[in-house]
Amino acid sequence: MELTESLIARFQEKAQVPPVPLAGMIRAAKNDALEFVQFLIQDSYLDRDSAGELLAGELNRTYVNLSKTLFQDEVVSLLTGQIAASYHAIPLYHLGKAVTVGMVNPNDLEAVAALENLLMQPVSPVFCFRDEIDSAIKVNYQTVHHVDDLVTSFDLKIFHGGQLSEVALAKLLDSKPMVDLSDSIILLALKERASDVHIEPKKNEVVVRFRIDGILVDRLFLPAELGLPLASRYKITAGMDITERRKSQDGRLSFSLPMKNLDLRISSLPVMHGEKVVMRILGSLYSSSILNLDKLDFSPEVLRPLKTTLKHPQGILFVTGPTGSGKSTTLYAALNFINTRDINIVTIEDPVEYDVPSLNQVMINEKVGRGFQEVLRSVLRQDPDAILVGEIRDTETARIAAQAALTGHLVLTTLHTNDAIQATTRLLEMGVERFIVAPSIIGVLGQRLVRRLCEYCKTEQRPEPDELRQYFYWREGAELPVFYQGPGCEHCGGTGYAGRLAIHEFLRVTPQIREAILRERDYDEIMRIAVQQGFHNLRYDGFKKALRGLTSLDEVVRATAILEDES
Repeated sequence: MELTESLIARFQEKAQVPPVPLAGMIRAAKNDALEFVQFLIQDSYLDRDSAGELLAGELNRTYVNLSKTLFQDEVVSLLTGQIAASYHAIPLYHLGKAVTVGMVNPNDLEAVAALENLLMQPVSPVFCFRDEIDSAIKVNYQTVHHVDDLVTSFDLKIFHGGQLSEVALAKLLDSKPMVDLSDSIILLALKERASDVHIEPKKNEVVVRFRIDGILVDRLFLPAELGLPLASRYKITAGMDITERRKSQDGRLSFSLPMKNLDLRISSLPVMHGEKVVMRILGSLYSSSILNLDKLDFSPEVLRPLKTTLKHPQGILFVTGPTGSGKSTTLYAALNFINTRDINIVTIEDPVEYDVPSLNQVMINEKVGRGFQEVLRSVLRQDPDAILVGEIRDTETARIAAQAALTGHLVLTTLHTNDAIQATTRLLEMGVERFIVAPSIIGVLGQRLVRRLCEYCKTEQRPEPDELRQYFYWREGAELPVFYQGPGCEHCGGTGYAGRLAIHEFLRVTPQIREAILRERDYDEIMRIAVQQGFHNLRYDGFKKALRGLTSLDEVVRATAILEDES
């Protein structure tokens, strides 16, 4: 698509790019509108949705964001991956009598006609970015059967008595079959939106498990002989020592796709029959670097005070919750909410999970003496307006962060507590002085992740009265409320759930709560004051989302059970 002056003007009106970088983007794009738009996205002037809708409008087509759409496996398989790549197009789903196909150029009538002949049915073309389509082709044409086919290409006879010489191992690690197998496992995990990949050597096989929506599921069973070379392949890619198999190691690798480079954090652990490898996929293939608080399923009564708190020029905002509860996603959405060109934002993380060009991001390195507290001291000399501290791990970091909040900085950070109220006392337990803690905290957001009900098999559910009485005040004869459940279908793999969402609680630290902290009031007293001022806990927010059909009653109870047991 040609980059015209009128198109530049429309994007400039939407993105508000300063003249100097705008001129540089125009020159670098070389009259290609798609290249120009990619620069706007990469430099965080526009999110993909806004940019895609503007471009699609020029083509009189609809833009489909491939991170938010449905890929029907039976429709994707109507074309081979090779043909899809040749047309830069991917079939998405059936809609009416037509197949919706994502295309870089949906107005290419010859390509549309050719696709209709190949699919033997009408095509409804929609606009998608080239890098999204190319990445989607690599990911969505991965199957368990494809991995099985790769396994059969190995000559297992080279494993004499189950052993492999170091020379043979080195040769195998660089072979195309091993590279393809290791890549295909990651691609399959991306296709199924797994957060973690577990490679577990057993006596007679290697089991590959994916954590999907918080639950571990068995996905692949490989020959036991492939355990050592597969673990070694991932270790060498992550810069780990493949000759050391008696000690645990940690590493990190970058997995390249047309759309973006994904980071994976790797841990190896010696076990009975070899080395277990676990890979945590940091971020998401399709997640935009610009996250939006309005699109994270916040309830209005949580979102309004959260936004108000983020507008404070100084103070600490804590996000609490267990590992893997979406804290980093929330923090980056919060940074996006406050991020403007006239403030300096610095993040201190281990590791950096989202690469955002408009932020100054620092990754700590304990091995060279660059821990959270050392980096935080340095950052405070960099004239920051807002600082994201990935985690409060020790007393000194907590004290520096609190003092920074008292001296004119907005500090966003995480803390491991069971609920929002506990965060008001945790810093005291860590040894930070009460007169620093009380005035520095401005708000605490607690969150947990629950599984989202599958939209394709979700059905109404009316709990029995006895079950309702466990959680609600319900009088005999009153109409039973409608909740929802998922019996399972082909779209959700029979689980009834597809994806996850967060449930929240938000504590505004009011003058009354600050006074209670200073006067050494206990948890129960602070909770009483908070409830009087409108505080609602995680289970309350979860039940509201269950009534809206976003999740199930059972899922909310499961996710919050330990919190209720302790209260």
